[in-house]
Amino acid sequence: MKALLFFFAVIATPAFSLAEMPQHTEVCVAATDKDIAALFDRWNESLKTGDPHKVVANYAAKSVLLATVSSKPRFTVDEKVDYFHHFLENQPEGRIDARTIELDCNLAIDEGLYSFTFKKTGVTAKARYTFTYKWDGKQWLITSHHSSRAPAEEAAPEEPIHSVARHSEVCVAITEKEVEFLLERWRESIQSGNPHKVIAHYAPRSVLLPLSSTKPRLTLDDKEDYFRQFLKSQPLVHLRSHTIELDCNTAINEGLYTYTFQKTGAIVNARYSIVYRWDGLQWLITSDHSSIYPQ
Repeated sequence: MKALLFFFAVIATPAFSLAEMPQHTEVCVAATDKDIAALFDRWNESLKTGDPHKVVANYAAKSVLLATVSSKPRFTVDEKVDYFHHFLENQPEGRIDARTIELDCNLAIDEGLYSFTFKKTGVTAKARYTFTYKWDGKQWLITSHHSSRAPAEEAAPEEPIHSVARHSEVCVAITEKEVEFLLERWRESIQSGNPHKVIAHYAPRSVLLPLSSTKPRLTLDDKEDYFRQFLKSQPLVHLRSHTIELDCNTAINEGLYTYTFQKTGAIVNARYSIVYRWDGLQWLITSDHSSIYPQ
């Protein structure tokens, strides 16, 4: 896995074609939906121990945690231990309420809705999650974990979408600058006010956990319905910081951005995790999780 890059920058449009990229072949480890679902169970069991080090053992050395109740992105082992040290004080136990699992070459995404019951206080809290797992040659580890409070709107669990795992494939290379360009194109489509231009960035089989809706949007029609309402407030997007991870036919861009809604004057700081996938012709979003910046 290539190194993570974290920086503050103004995004510039690169002068190159995304289709003209070198290729290499990667051997892909097979995994099933059941295998990936068991990784959450492993993580949840480590929560029950009350030991933050056992929880953090589920994360790759180079990984990003955007936690439910912390505004600070956690990159290092020590930063994650610090977060879970406080989180575990209330004795949380997690439960999956609805999920979608996507399998790819040595990479898997588990995302949806989960609940935590805190035994110390008796409180139950609902949230949304995106776990991205990577095979490191010996085991599956979390490379990206985005957890956010569920907005006020409730939604019934959706049927999961599953993709087919491949044992080997040709990997199309992409650079960090090209990933920046993909997000810049998405930002411009948001500011166009046209929902059709926005959903053109999403793969037909993709998951959107949006900023202002609890309901996971799985189909393009679902996404268009969401963005039609969302764009009525005339949002402008300011990209503040990001982390980029590159992999076989996959790229992850996550970080912080700010929405300014011109119609109301409201300003909302938010976090995002976006996964791109090469579909044979172009890079499209397969997972998009956006959440309001915790206080």
